[in-house]
This record gives sequence, structure tokens and C-alpha cells, in this order.
Amino acid sequence: MQTIGVYSGRHQVVDDLRRLCPALAFAPDGDARDTARIALIDSDSHAQIDPPPRKSLVRIILSDADAPSGRRHGEMRVRRDVFLADPGEYLFFANDLADTAIHAAQLEAEISYLSQVQELMTMVEAGAVSERITRTALNILGLARGTLFLHDPRLERYVVSFSNDPEYRETGEFLPGIPPDLLQRALASGLSFAQDLEMKLLVIPLQVEHDLIGVIRVPLGDEPPGVLPVDDETIRSVGRYISAVVQVLSNIYQLTRSRDLAMRDDLTKAYNRRFFESYLDEEMERSRRYGSLFSIIFLDLDDLKMVNNFYGHLTGSRTLQEVAKRILSAVRGIDKVVRFGGDEFCIILPQTDQDQALLVANRVRKALTALPLQLDATVEISITASFGIATYPAHAVTKEGLIRQADAAMYRVKSTTKNAVGIATVEDAQKPVVSE
Repeated sequence: MQTIGVYSGRHQVVDDLRRLCPALAFAPDGDARDTARIALIDSDSHAQIDPPPRKSLVRIILSDADAPSGRRHGEMRVRRDVFLADPGEYLFFANDLADTAIHAAQLEAEISYLSQVQELMTMVEAGAVSERITRTALNILGLARGTLFLHDPRLERYVVSFSNDPEYRETGEFLPGIPPDLLQRALASGLSFAQDLEMKLLVIPLQVEHDLIGVIRVPLGDEPPGVLPVDDETIRSVGRYISAVVQVLSNIYQLTRSRDLAMRDDLTKAYNRRFFESYLDEEMERSRRYGSLFSIIFLDLDDLKMVNNFYGHLTGSRTLQEVAKRILSAVRGIDKVVRFGGDEFCIILPQTDQDQALLVANRVRKALTALPLQLDATVEISITASFGIATYPAHAVTKEGLIRQADAAMYRVKSTTKNAVGIATVEDAQKPVVSE
């Protein structure tokens, strides 16, 4: 049943209604009255209520013998004494009308959502799809600014797919600007929605089954104390819209995942050279833009050729697989492990200086040598690697220069001690790059 907002200066009217209709909820004042779908307006209040309550769909106007003129759409005029003789008859009918109007509006909205889904399916640009969905959600909310994040499996974090929020700043975090506890509240709410006035933030998770493929982040304005800017009906409307269009975003996500698979090395499941080239460009551009630094580690396995010659290439391939697993277990989630070619790997370390990169390289080196690789019941391999580190921009300011510096540092170790870590030198960095 809809709550019924009562506008009357006669307290006896409310008392009579509660006595005669105990199954109904009446709101004689406050926000619940002003947002009720059914409004009961006594003649002593009618002149003061112009325009009618903004959320009301059905209004019952109580009057004395001479009813006020000027009936509006959605209004029913009833003499007070006739109404109070059997108020339930009128109120239940008003509830039916309100439910019908709400249901019709929902059907109209869902038809428009389905039409939009058809349009979205014809779009080829992920950014255009994200913009359309974000702007429609903001329009339903009655808010102006927002940012849509989609999960990028290639980068293993959420990235901006669309934003019209001039105050938003890219930080490189896993899910930038969204507190984990607020996101958890949204996921646990059953409405896929959470708002927090203290944080001045609203979040809408985008889920397909159990996969969180994206999040819409909406900053809130300055609301009066205790007043949430988005009411329950708007929350439900946004939820219905998101449910209708989230599959389109899921298709984009699945396409991104397919592209990610194309960026993986078939043997080791580390990233491949194609990924390395594009991601290193992105990381270098990000570092230039935000004045940050990053490092790369080249490592080449020592004497893998002897494993191939003694045990065969199948055992050599299994050695590469086990090596990749140990490298991945020794680095951070944001680090990218690439099979650069043959028995050579590269690790890209965002926001990492030379000293931090040295710690990572030694951690990987120890992971490789801590225990022999048990390839099967009869084959046990001990393997080491030579490492070279280069840091942007200390050792090079171009991609080619950075690769050359890391490779040169690794080669110095390879040609001397092996099983150690070398660091690019400033002298090498200052040498001109000779084109071949």
C-alpha cells in the first residue's frame, strides 16, 4: 500500500482515518507526506497547496457543501462527511490508481531502456556506449557529474571509460576515488546503490552475475543535514535501467578479455611482446604526465640451453612455465611480467624507483633459486637468471633507450658472474643511441 499524505488542519481527521483504516499508513507531516503518491487534501489546506505536492499521482480533495472549482488532472472531489463515512473505499481505489500509474510509467521506462539497448548494440566505440549509459543514469538521478569505470583485464585494474566530472583525477589506483567500504555497502544493499553525505559520494556497481565489471561514481552536492539527494523510487529507477543495459557493458568487457588473451604468451601465460610494446608506451606517457617514475627489469635464464640439450626441448618448455610461475608469485599485483622472447623475461614496475626495483629483482632471484624446479618424479632442475634494471627517467627518457639500458645491465651480469642483479649506469644512459 502507498503511504497517504494528509494535508489538514483538523487533527480529528487524521485520528478518524487511523481508527477507520488501521491497515493504511498516513503521514500528516514531514518528508513522507510531501513525497507520498496519494495526497488527501482538506479544504482548509487546499488554497495553500499550489502547485500540488510534487510526487502525488492521485489527490483526494475534501470539501464542505460547496466544492472548490478548478479540478486538476489526477484529482477526486469528495464531501468531507461522505468521505469520512467510508474512507477505505476511496483510499483503496486511490491506491489502485497510483499503482496503475506507477506500473505504466515503469513499462514506459523499460520500453525506452530496451530501445536504448538496441541503439547501444549498434555502437562500436566503447567510449560512446559508456557516455550514453552514464549520462542516462545521471539524468534519472537528477545529478550532473559522474565517472564510469570499467575493469581492464589487461591492466588488472579499473580505468575511466567516460567522465564529465572536471574534478576527477586519475591516480592509477585499483579503483580510483571509491572507498572500499562504500562499494561494499552498495554491493550488499540489494539495490546496487550506496550514497554517503559525509563522503559526498554516490556509487553504482555494475555487475553481471558475480563479476563486478564496472562502477559509476557520482559526486554529491551540499545537501541539508540528514537529507539524501536520491529517494527510494529514483534508486529503483536507476536499478531497473542498469539491469537493462549492463549486458552491453558486459559485451565490451568480454571483448576486452578476449584482447587480453591475445596479449598472453601461449606457453607461460605471461604477457607477450605485443603487450610489452603498447603497455610500456602507456606507462611512459603516464609517468611524463604525472611526473612519476617507473622501472623495468630484464632477466635472462642462465644455461637453459644445457637443459634443452640434456633433457630435451619439452623439459625446457616446462622449465619456462615453472619459472614464469615463480616470477609471478614474487611480484606485486600491479607489476607486469612479460615473456620478451626465448628464455628472456621483462618485469614492468609502475611507480617504482631504482632501489625498490632492486628489492623486487632480488626477491625474484631468490624465488628462482630457493628450491629446484620439480618437473616430474625423475626430473629436478636448478636454474638461475641474470638481471638488469633501468629506471625512467634516470637512465633513459625514450622507450628504446630504457630497453637498451636494462638489456646492457643484464648482459654485463650474464657475461661475468651470472645469478646476480645489474643496474644501468648513468654513463651508459648518456651514450648516444646508434641506429642500426
